[in-house]
Amino acid sequence: MLAECVDGCPPALWLSGTHPRPYWKIAYHVTAYTHCFLFPSFDLWEKWPHHRREATWTFDEDGIGIPEIEPYTPEQVMDYIRLIQGQVDERIDVLNLEEDDCGIPWYKGLARAELLILNARHISEHVGQLHELQIAAGLDVD
Repeated sequence: MLAECVDGCPPALWLSGTHPRPYWKIAYHVTAYTHCFLFPSFDLWEKWPHHRREATWTFDEDGIGIPEIEPYTPEQVMDYIRLIQGQVDERIDVLNLEEDDCGIPWYKGLARAELLILNARHISEHVGQLHELQIAAGLDVD
């Protein structure tokens, strides 16, 4: 469903939205964290070669502000999604689903299996958000 929100997204919609939460950045944010949460820890995350940390930031917690950066294209994000799709089975197979700590610093003490559930919820939340933006733009969604 995430891929459907990215693949073929019209340029006007892809770049729409107010900084720091334009459509493209929401799509990249959920893609990057989906990938991250499939690794044993944040430190072991094998980041996508084109990853830019600022592209994952969609809110400002500390008041410093989030820099505006050059957007990824839908094709770039689709390449990343395809990379993740090709790794899911392998990544899940190496995870210890009985671990009491998922290895993500901001989810300290969250069990690994719970992180995978949280990951599914996170994807669903942002796919819903992107679908709403598509509907508001007059696009038909499956």
